[in-house]
Amino acid sequence: CVSTASELAIKQGKTHYTHSLGDPELRQEICKSYLKNYGVTVSPDQVIVTSGTSPAILMVLLALCNSGDEIILSDPGYACYPNFISLSGAKMVKVPVYEEDGFQYRPENICAAITDRTKAILINSPMNPTGNLLSPETLQKIAKFSPYIISDEIYHGLVYENKAHSILEYTRNAFVLNGFSKLYAMTGLRLGYVIVPEEFVRPIQKLQ
Repeated sequence: CVSTASELAIKQGKTHYTHSLGDPELRQEICKSYLKNYGVTVSPDQVIVTSGTSPAILMVLLALCNSGDEIILSDPGYACYPNFISLSGAKMVKVPVYEEDGFQYRPENICAAITDRTKAILINSPMNPTGNLLSPETLQKIAKFSPYIISDEIYHGLVYENKAHSILEYTRNAFVLNGFSKLYAMTGLRLGYVIVPEEFVRPIQKLQ
């Protein structure tokens, strides 16, 4: 179990700083997980282990955005996203999602919201607070838009109908946020990660 493994690691003296991208063995295991669960190949060099997913979101936005850039997100959506966007200096552009659609994005509404200042579309599936699971068809349509996709996949593994899909199945033009707090009930250990396009590894590593 997690507590036993943590206790053993402490007794073995594994209490020092890791590599700034995260423990290499853990990054390799994350890649194996994405290959097994989604059939996508990710290099360990694209994985950055973080102190939970909240810092990961902020670092992605700081690396991606300049002042006045725009991030598209759903309304309703996770209550903390606007805070991260504001801290990065970007502006949020809310696209409504509707109960009659099961809170799925309407891709045509995303298209209408895109401007020359749009840097990313932020998606969260399964979603907090609605519980919505984006369909493969919706993900495919979103993936075709030119901005980067920031995909918060922290609730993957907690799906009781259908199947959760990673945005990496449809595009590599994406940042994927995930971690261990939800599925493995490890909230107190503050352990998350982000999978990023290769050109963003070094900028986010500097922030980390």
